[in-house]
Amino acid sequence: MFAKPNLSTARKKLSIFINNGLQNYSKSRNFDYGPGKRNNVSKMSPFIRKRIIHEKEIILSCLKKYEKLQIDKYIQEIFWRIYWKGWLEGRPKVWDDYVSHLEKYNKNIFNKSFYRDYINATNAQTGINCFDQWVIELIKYGYLHNHARMWFASIWIFTLNLPWELGADFFYRNLIDADAASNTLSWRWVAGLHTSGKYYLAQQSNIEKFSNFSFHKKNQLKKKIATPIHQFYKYQKPNFLNESIDNVKFYLINPNNLIYDKELINKLEKNKVVYFNFFDDPKASKTKKKFENDALEEYFKYLELNNIKINKFLNEKDFYEYFNQRSNHLHTFYPCIGYEKDSLDKLSSEMNIEIKYIFDSFDIECWPLAKNGFFKFKNKIDSFINYIKMKKDLI
Repeated sequence: MFAKPNLSTARKKLSIFINNGLQNYSKSRNFDYGPGKRNNVSKMSPFIRKRIIHEKEIILSCLKKYEKLQIDKYIQEIFWRIYWKGWLEGRPKVWDDYVSHLEKYNKNIFNKSFYRDYINATNAQTGINCFDQWVIELIKYGYLHNHARMWFASIWIFTLNLPWELGADFFYRNLIDADAASNTLSWRWVAGLHTSGKYYLAQQSNIEKFSNFSFHKKNQLKKKIATPIHQFYKYQKPNFLNESIDNVKFYLINPNNLIYDKELINKLEKNKVVYFNFFDDPKASKTKKKFENDALEEYFKYLELNNIKINKFLNEKDFYEYFNQRSNHLHTFYPCIGYEKDSLDKLSSEMNIEIKYIFDSFDIECWPLAKNGFFKFKNKIDSFINYIKMKKDLI
C-alpha cells in the first residue's frame, strides 16, 4: 500500500492529493469508501509518523495552491497530531499509566473474563460485519480511515466491553502510522477519559451513511452507556533542553526521525553516524514490520548517497563496546514520549551512556501551547504558520 517509504514517495502522494483531493477534503473526508478508494484523504500520516516528510513542508505546499480558509479543515488535521504530542509531553503519567494498565491486562490474559471476546475481536469473529472487516483491513494494510478508527474504538469499548488499553495496543502493533501520543490519546478520547463528560458512541446510522457497510440486525451497537469516570492529569511544564547539533560527535539514527534534510546532512558529514535497533516491537504485525524496515533501508540509502557512513550494530554488546572505548554520550533527535523513548532511557541507564536530545524547532514552538483543549491550540494555528514562513530551518 505504501511502496518505497521515502521522501520522494511522500512528495508524490502529497502532490496528487493537493491537485485532486484537497479542495473537497472538508466535504468528503468523513466518507470511508474502503482500502481501494482513498482519494478523499492524503495518506500522509505514515510519512509524518517517521518525519520522512515534515508537517511544515506539507502545510506550505498546500498553501501554495490554496488560501488557508479554503483548506482550513485539512490544516487542522495536520495540527491535531502535533497537539496530541505536545499534550502528552506535559502529562507523561498518562503514558506511564497506560503502559502499566496494559501490562496488568496482558499478564495471564488467558484467565481474564474477557479473553474469549478479545480473541474474537482481534480475529474478526465478533459477528459485527463492519468491525470484522476493519480488523481484516487493519491487519492486511496497516491502515484504517480515521472515521473507521473512531467507530472501531467505540464498538471495542462500549459494545464489546473490552479494555480500551488492549484496543489501543492492537492498533499500535498494526497501524503503520501509529505514534504513542495520537494513538493512546485518541482511544482515551473515544472512551470519555480525555475530556470530562465527552465520549464517542458509534451509531449504526452514521456508519451506514459514511461507509459501504449496512446492518442487517438492528441494535447491534450499544446506544446508551454509563458516563465514564474521568481522571484529571495536571500539566507539568516539560524541560525541552535542546542540544545543538553543532556539538555532536556521535549521532544515533532513531526510527521516529528519518529526516531528509540537507542542513542535517551538512552537519553529519563531520560526525560519526550510528544505528542500533534499540526498540524492536515483538508484537508488531508483518505489515508494520515491513514498513518500518523498508523506511529504514530507504533512509540508509539516502544517507549513503550523500556520503554519510553509517556504523550499524547488530546487538547491544557490540554497541556498548564501541561506545565504551570512544565516548560516554551520543546525540539523537527527540523521539517523543512513547516506547522508543522508554527504550532509549533504559539503554542509557543500563549502558551508562548519556543521551542528549536534539529538538525540532517547530515542535518546541507548538508543544508548550498544547496545555489545554484543542480549541485553544487551534486558535494559534495562524501564528504557527507565520512561524513556519519566517523560520525555515530545521533545528
